[in-house]
Amino acid sequence: MASKASRTLDSLEEDIRKLRKKARGLERQLDDNFTYFQQHSGTLFVRSLLPRRVEGETVTGNPIIDPFLQNERLQKVLAKLADMLAEKLGDGLNWVINRVFRK
Repeated sequence: MASKASRTLDSLEEDIRKLRKKARGLERQLDDNFTYFQQHSGTLFVRSLLPRRVEGETVTGNPIIDPFLQNERLQKVLAKLADMLAEKLGDGLNWVINRVFRK
């Protein structure tokens, strides 16, 4: 009986070690994710404000301009420009936040 109890205790201790190791890994991952969020929160915020066109939806309501704006190549260019603008605005917002809330 003592042998079974000691094996059970050993297996419990091994499980505890594994869980602690997993917890440390999850804490590191959480820290990394939080750091990424801190560094990119401005960009993420600005991008969340930019409108995204839904398929079949009119952009301006103008029957002459909408077909032009629905051109796939033009949409890719506009999306790229919007991403660049969002990144620049986000970087500026991050700079302001870092200046106001110095570490």
